[in-house]
Amino acid sequence: MATPTGGMVIAARIYWTAVALIGTVSFIVSCGIAVTQEGNGGWLNGLIFTLSYFTVWSNIVTFIANWQLAINPTRDGRYFRWFRLTSLVMITVTGLVYAILLAPTAHPYGLGVYTNIGYHYIVPWATVLGFLIFGPRPRFNPGNVWSMLLIPVIWLVYTLLRGLMLTSPPPDAPDTTPSTPQHWYPYPFIDVNDPSAIIPGLEFGGYTGVTVNIVVILLLGLFFGFLFVGLDRLLSRGEKPASLAGQAAA
Repeated sequence: MATPTGGMVIAARIYWTAVALIGTVSFIVSCGIAVTQEGNGGWLNGLIFTLSYFTVWSNIVTFIANWQLAINPTRDGRYFRWFRLTSLVMITVTGLVYAILLAPTAHPYGLGVYTNIGYHYIVPWATVLGFLIFGPRPRFNPGNVWSMLLIPVIWLVYTLLRGLMLTSPPPDAPDTTPSTPQHWYPYPFIDVNDPSAIIPGLEFGGYTGVTVNIVVILLLGLFFGFLFVGLDRLLSRGEKPASLAGQAAA
């Protein structure tokens, strides 16, 4: 299906509402956990820790895009095309990186078990499935892939600068001793202290190792960006997105 019509508009609206609601509730609950957890240095510090994870960024971007589709399953516009592709790539990378690299050592507990399921399993794959079933399409051009990197790059810059200045990790940070000052990073593959290699055999220390891992992740993001552009075109039977010249961004 390209763009939902008739009864499929209602089905698409119900679907996107459910997926957006799961993402939104997961985010609200995880923020609630962060602001009430002991050892986070106060509610604001706990909230900042939570908002520093790429998982959270990708889920925020995705549930915003999904709410937009819940309101209008046929939505289009310059802003929407960029933002939708950004959400698809970010949430796909989140789902894959978690499943392959992080899940084996992750041990969520309490309400975190449910936010983990929402963040890393339901929202990523339900969003991709919704794209395949409901579209709307065609919406993407190859040029959207490069602009899609904007939010992930902002996150990377923020994370590296914050880690450079931060020397007090959160209480649940893996493999840390809170009483020992250290630079804290939310994921082991961008941990400048001792980065774990994403690709076996490419182990390097410090910023060199982190840089190699970042390049790998960015290439992965570009791969999925062009993949979604290709799927958008393929599932539209070769039809190109409508020209937006002279139209207001939506």
